[in-house]
Amino acid sequence: MTTAGTPLIGIIGGYGRVGGAAARVLAAECGYRLRVGGRSADAAWSLARRLGDGSEAAVVDAVDSQSLRHFTRGCATVLDCSGTAFVLRGAVRRSVLAAGAHYVGMTDDGGPRTPHGPAAAVLFTGLAGTLAGWLPRLLADGLASATCFDGWYGGLGAVSPHAAVSGLLARRRALDVPAGAWTGAPTRDGSPDGPFGGPLAAAPGDRPGPSLPAPPGGETPLAARESQPPWPLPARPAAVHRILPEELRRQMYRLCLEEARWREVFPGPATPAVLDRLAGRPQGALDARTLLGVARELSRASRLDAERISSYAMTYGTLDGLTPDGLTVRRSALMHCTDVSGLAGVIAAATAHEATGGRLTSGVHVAADTLPPEGTADWIVRHLPRATVRRREIPTGGTGRTTSTPVAARRPG
Repeated sequence: MTTAGTPLIGIIGGYGRVGGAAARVLAAECGYRLRVGGRSADAAWSLARRLGDGSEAAVVDAVDSQSLRHFTRGCATVLDCSGTAFVLRGAVRRSVLAAGAHYVGMTDDGGPRTPHGPAAAVLFTGLAGTLAGWLPRLLADGLASATCFDGWYGGLGAVSPHAAVSGLLARRRALDVPAGAWTGAPTRDGSPDGPFGGPLAAAPGDRPGPSLPAPPGGETPLAARESQPPWPLPARPAAVHRILPEELRRQMYRLCLEEARWREVFPGPATPAVLDRLAGRPQGALDARTLLGVARELSRASRLDAERISSYAMTYGTLDGLTPDGLTVRRSALMHCTDVSGLAGVIAAATAHEATGGRLTSGVHVAADTLPPEGTADWIVRHLPRATVRRREIPTGGTGRTTSTPVAARRPG
C-alpha cells in the first residue's frame, strides 16, 4: 500500500506501449505512487485506475513548458516515454532537472552529457546498445576478473521513429564499422554473411587479425573464433553488422576486458537496405533533419519486415574469466522475449527505480550503466510472458590467476 510519503514517479507518455509497461512493473514491484501523463485525460485515467491505489493521472504536453512544470511538481523522478526528446532537443530533460527531479528519457535527446544540478539524468541509447552494456555486467557478476566478451543481438518488430532515432544516434558513437558490413558479404556457397544465412565471412575491407596462441586448456582465443548464436535461424535473409557500441566500450574499460565483440543481426530485406544506404553517407550529412528522415524510413522498413511475423528480441553472450578460487570459466547467457516494447518498459522501470532510490550520482548516465544486472534479469522473466534468461557456466580447464582489480570493486553505481 502506498502512503503520502512514498516517492512519486511521473510517466510522460504513460499509457503508451513502453510507458504503460513501465508503469505496470513499477506498480507491481516497488509500490511507488505513479502519475500517468499524456495528452489524453481519458487514456491516462483508464490506466491509472487499473494500476490501483497510489496512481493518478494528469494531462501533460511535453512541448508546453508550463504544462511540463505543472506535471513535474512533487515528482522524485520523471520517466519520459513521449518520444519527443530528440525533436525538442533536450528541453524536457532540462525542465525536469531544473525542478530538482531525476530524469529518465527513453529516447536519446542528442544533447550534451554535462551535469546539470544535483539530480541524475539517464538516457536510453537504443535496445541493442543497452543490452550490449548490460549483458557483460550480468555475466561478470561474482567473477574475480574477466578477459573476453563475445555477444550477439537480434530482433524483429515494428520500430517507432523515436526509437529509431536512439538507435541511429548510438551508431554515430559506435566504433569499428567496416565498409560494407551492413549487408551480407557472399560466401563461397553464395549464402549471405552471418549466422542467419550461412557461415560468417569477412566483410569487404576487413583484414584478418594476428593469430593468437591458444591459452592453457586448449581454448581458442576470442579473436580467432567465430561463434554462432544458439537461436533458430529464420528462413529469410539477414544481415550482420559487426560493431563496438559505446556502451560496450565503457564496460571493456570498467571490467578491464582484453577483447570484446558485438554483432547485430537485421532480418531483411527492407531494414538492411535502409542501413546499407545510410552506411554510404558521410557522418557530417546526418544533421537533425536528415536523421529524423532516416528514422522515419527505418520505421517504415521495420514494419514491412515484421508483417505477419511474430516480433522478438534476443541477445546472447559469453564471457571468459576467473572465479575467486582462480578457476578459468566461460559463462554464457541467452535472453529471449516476444514483447519488444515490454522489454523496453522493464528497462525503463528498472532505471527509474535506481534513480528514485538514490543509487545514481548526479550527472548524465546511459541506461546500460545503471541497470542492476540480476534485478533486471529477474524482472524480465517475471513481467514478460514467455521471456527467458538462461545462464550457464563451464570450466575451461586449468587454473589461472587474477590479473586485475576484482570485478565487484569496479562495478558502477
